[in-house]
Amino acid sequence: MKAIVVVGDGMADRPINELEEKTPLEAAKKPTLNWIAENGICGIMDPIAPGIPPGSDAATLALLGYDPLKVYRGRGALEAIGSGIDIMPDDVAFRCNFATVDKNLTVVDRRAGRIEAEDASRLAERFKKINLEEDLGVEITFANTVQHRAILRLRGPRLSMMVTDSDPKKLGNLS
Repeated sequence: MKAIVVVGDGMADRPINELEEKTPLEAAKKPTLNWIAENGICGIMDPIAPGIPPGSDAATLALLGYDPLKVYRGRGALEAIGSGIDIMPDDVAFRCNFATVDKNLTVVDRRAGRIEAEDASRLAERFKKINLEEDLGVEITFANTVQHRAILRLRGPRLSMMVTDSDPKKLGNLS
């Protein structure tokens, strides 16, 4: 048996006044998606477990047969591996965003205007000049990946993976 799995990750949206209270997906011309919906098997699933709303990263691992509760190490590890930066079992990796702040260090753009890779690369090079390795005994790798995204990998003794997300996901918060 052959199957094609279409995962509509990120396709949800909110109704918009200009689209007669339809979502962009509802208003779009999408004959192929409509055909798949009419001729395929559609549904909603809990890829990890009922009641656990996954991010797209953990959900994708589950769809590929991995148990994210056992193997998921965070977006940082996925971003690092995807950009060719190796991750060892005791490393701590963060997926970072370049952001724009005002003179008070208040975030005014969480993605730095979707900065171009060339500009992000120049910024990442400036971060490499900050040397905390001697003081902390931690090897630090910082590199831009795609547009506004970057990876920060920490490697050294006694690091903890017990960190939380620091993105306020809204403007106007202190960086």
